[in-house]
Amino acid sequence: MVFSRVPRFARKIFSKRSHLLAILLLVVATVFGVGGYWWMKVPSRPSVSPLTTETVKAGLPHYLFTIDGKTEETDAINTAKALLGPLAVTVSSDRVFVADTGRAQVQVYSRDGQWISSWGKGKLNYPFALSFGQDKLYVADPNLMELFIFDDKGNELKPLLNKQKLQLTSGKLGEIIRPTAVQVGVDNLIYVSDVANQVVLVMDTSGKILRYFGGSGTMDGKFQYPNALYAGKNGKVYVSDSNNGRIQIFDQQGQFLYKITGSQGKSGPLALPRGLAVTDSGNIFVVDVFSHSVRAFDEAGFELWSFGGNGSGNGQFNFPNGLCVDSEGRIYVTDRENNRVQVFGY
Repeated sequence: MVFSRVPRFARKIFSKRSHLLAILLLVVATVFGVGGYWWMKVPSRPSVSPLTTETVKAGLPHYLFTIDGKTEETDAINTAKALLGPLAVTVSSDRVFVADTGRAQVQVYSRDGQWISSWGKGKLNYPFALSFGQDKLYVADPNLMELFIFDDKGNELKPLLNKQKLQLTSGKLGEIIRPTAVQVGVDNLIYVSDVANQVVLVMDTSGKILRYFGGSGTMDGKFQYPNALYAGKNGKVYVSDSNNGRIQIFDQQGQFLYKITGSQGKSGPLALPRGLAVTDSGNIFVVDVFSHSVRAFDEAGFELWSFGGNGSGNGQFNFPNGLCVDSEGRIYVTDRENNRVQVFGY
């Protein structure tokens, strides 16, 4: 045989090489075998995309439906249930309350916009602001210079304010209080804006004025027609200082903290800020009347988005005024000259 003719030392070398080759092949087979088994058995992870602006845009609110008192069958106005020049809106767990300002009453609807009843007819003159809290509806009427209260069934209770002058810290009497905004805070105190004295009042549930802050002017902490406010869960008080074109933020004691003018947004400075709400995450929603829009800012004052525009179509406004946000994040906007409330969501 040929192999028998190979010298003994050569056969030893060959034998050693064969052993090494066999060991190498065994290692390679093991690696590929285990690796292939792992690749087949372990599920692959989905690729993770970086956060982009498109993700943020997906969270923009969109139009959902309208509350206006029209009947579905004929699309005709039911004058007993319709709205005329609504200025304010607020919600409870099961109802929507709208200041039907043109008819001097409050219209009550279900959360899906079905009419339930009317409150305050013959009592109210110019319902300008609403707030629901402590199972009561608070209605600010600056023309009557009263802050009305209704229980959750619509029965009128004793008003918190009734044509009274503000007792100033100087000891003098100020003007008769004209309330234009009201909200029950997390501290169970009631915050009221007063355009007669250009201040924000802080009251207890009996109507006693504990303190006030502001005053007429253009400096930080002063007001020119504070037409809306929001007492946040974070302990801050946000005020639409309308004629100064800004939102001012205070602590609960009335210490000025900072302001938002809209200058850090692509929509430009605020023209006439009114309706105001703040989410639990700290985003600030405000109605900008003259730009016919709703604008959103973060706590630092940078504009997040805006929607609206002048018109009568769905999602458009004609001098919007009031705004509120419910527990599901839906945004309710009173569209004054279009005689309706528009509801937006995600």
